[in-house]
Amino acid sequence: MPKHDIFTFDTMQVADENAKFKKNGQRAWIVAAVLVVAAFALGIVIGHFAIKKLHSNGDRDQPTSPSPTKLADAKGAFQRHSQEMMNHHKNFQTILSEEQLENTLKFFSEKPHVAGSPRQKELADELEKRWKDYGFDKVEKPEYKALLSFPDTENPTRITIKYKNGTIIHQIKGEEQDGGGKGIIQPFLGYSPSGFAEGELVYVNYGRVQDFELLKTNLSVNVTGKIAIMRYGKIFRGNKVANAARYGAIAALLFSDPADYARAGPDPKDTYPNTAWLPASGVQRGSLYTFPGSGDPQTPAIAALPGMWRRPQNESELPPIPAHPMGYGDAIHFLSKMGGAQAPPEWRGTLDVKYNLGPGFDGDITVSMNVRNYYQVKSIYNVIGTMYGSVEPDRIVLIGNHRDAWVNGAVDASTGTTVTTEIARGLGELKDAGWKPRRTIKICSWGGEEYSLIGSVEWVEQHEKLLTERAVIYMNADTAVAGNYRMELHSSPLVKDTLREFSKTVESPNAHGDKKTIYDLTAERRPATPKTDPPKPEVGNLGSGSDYASFYQFIGVPAADFIYLGYNNTPVFYPTYHSQHDTFKYVKKFVDPKFKFHKASAQLIGGLLLQFVDSPLLKMSVMLYADALKSSLTALNESYGDDLKNHKVTLDLLEGAVKKFESAAKTFTEVKDKLEKKLKDFDEPSFAELRRLNDRMIKVERAFIYSYGLPERRLIRHVIFAPSKYNLYGSSSFPGVSDVLFTLKETGDNQEVDKQLSIATQSVLAAVDIISGPY
Repeated sequence: MPKHDIFTFDTMQVADENAKFKKNGQRAWIVAAVLVVAAFALGIVIGHFAIKKLHSNGDRDQPTSPSPTKLADAKGAFQRHSQEMMNHHKNFQTILSEEQLENTLKFFSEKPHVAGSPRQKELADELEKRWKDYGFDKVEKPEYKALLSFPDTENPTRITIKYKNGTIIHQIKGEEQDGGGKGIIQPFLGYSPSGFAEGELVYVNYGRVQDFELLKTNLSVNVTGKIAIMRYGKIFRGNKVANAARYGAIAALLFSDPADYARAGPDPKDTYPNTAWLPASGVQRGSLYTFPGSGDPQTPAIAALPGMWRRPQNESELPPIPAHPMGYGDAIHFLSKMGGAQAPPEWRGTLDVKYNLGPGFDGDITVSMNVRNYYQVKSIYNVIGTMYGSVEPDRIVLIGNHRDAWVNGAVDASTGTTVTTEIARGLGELKDAGWKPRRTIKICSWGGEEYSLIGSVEWVEQHEKLLTERAVIYMNADTAVAGNYRMELHSSPLVKDTLREFSKTVESPNAHGDKKTIYDLTAERRPATPKTDPPKPEVGNLGSGSDYASFYQFIGVPAADFIYLGYNNTPVFYPTYHSQHDTFKYVKKFVDPKFKFHKASAQLIGGLLLQFVDSPLLKMSVMLYADALKSSLTALNESYGDDLKNHKVTLDLLEGAVKKFESAAKTFTEVKDKLEKKLKDFDEPSFAELRRLNDRMIKVERAFIYSYGLPERRLIRHVIFAPSKYNLYGSSSFPGVSDVLFTLKETGDNQEVDKQLSIATQSVLAAVDIISGPY
């Protein structure tokens, strides 16, 4: 047929078809009308007899309730299911193996694996393979492009103390004193700029704001134009260097003092490898990046996926002055030659020197720093294993830790990788035995944490909307086993009692007398304040410094953090932190020879994970948050009460909001208690009842997220608990308020104080809305 024939119409044919259609249409209308009348009549007849039957059967016209038999069957089924879940959870505790844990740690800490290195990719590939073998439904390995920094090995850093005629007294060559080993990255500070500085030294203790203020106001020592020398400890190293720059220093030297890292003394017989204390050759590496919210320096608030926008490097708010670390074997050469007055007693460490403040030296001496580092964009890989929930697949419980390390990183963070990987193996065995998680589980291995929490921050930024809607809790196991003295617990107030209660079920490896469980040992060695009788374990608030930060402080996901620490019956952080001596041999000899602390950590964290995954009603408490808010108000008054009075600032509005939250929390808890009683009686609540209460508890945390962030820290948004601007490790109560009060004498900015109080008040009132009825 020619193409044009398809579109050729006969007008007479069309007319005939229209006539037929019109006639047929009239017949159709008649038939339809008859059918409608018949249906209406039939409905009247049926309705008549139905009503008659209902009236004849008395109260059968009411909605039919399930029969007692059906109720008993449903109750029995729920009871059997609950018992089955309990059995699976108990079996999980027995699946975990010290031998498996030891083998995993040995493998992951066998070689250096700094972020961006080929070994990091190899370890990511290994986890991907293992988690697939364990039966996870999906395992992903997302890649991000991140700006990192490294020491220049071709033109290495040189730190020199010399006479002004050029004669060298001592020189740091930018390498380990004993030469190090294959693949070891030489000592440096991440993101320190390259640069040359020469001049006099000033000793600034720990480099805290109060240390610089004391030098300036009481000790009459000027840091401007000088090189600051300071010891590690107390606050984040990046804050130390930032403080030095703020007070005018042109460069900074950091060292590990034996007072903090070799408490038995610096004699080689009292340090590693003879004991766990840091030897003179140990140098603590680390990052200086303090940009609020961290993550890749070039992509703030945007996931650093390949091809995404990157801001220029010179706009990335990188550290302003060159800085370098050294061991105390080097530091003694600098400190011993310093002049000036002697430091206050509390500033003196345990090196055999006077700890003079400077500036300057005894003699015609100067110091030169030629720091040689470089920046490079490299690939960072996370590994995310997912096991889908069977009842609430749209609610996600997360657990994770970072994988990268400055050197071998046996403690930091391979102990965490070991624990989370063993938990993953245990979950796989439960699944093989027929267990199905109620909620979805995501187990996460983060890349690039050591530089600036890169892997976790970029992933949270990428999935912010999903996690804000669906995440239940994030549990962090960074340096899971850094010691063997006591368990340190930190969390959102929502779950503090949950952590305590479950710790009663896990046997402690260092049990003694009547102290059998992790609960008992922690209550003995880190009792809660204010003290109770009998004592209970302290569970601290969350600051920053690890991968929970972006979950908790950026999007308001409840979080918890776990770490064993302490050595030789003292609650110290492990002395070989970030040094070449953090090895498998160190862990095996001094930390956990039989891997019982690794197993206890996996039992605690894994058991809690199962509770949050499988409990129909989440084990969270809004009353604990009410208590935390009241305590935070008290802390604010104790720290800044005089400043508030002097500047005529009132906490009345915030106090009123906290009282409203406490009242709403009591009512909510009464409703929750009734639902808990039904569950204990094996009377299963409806899905809708559970979801209403669970979501409200989770979203209490979201209420405390202020979209515009804290002052000068737009990516840290939690207005109740966050690190102080002046110390990224510690937690600060009402951080926006306390930060502006910290500098109020200096700034006199009452307007900003009122603004931050108003933001906090509004957030608390938002939390009141979330937990208020109807239920």
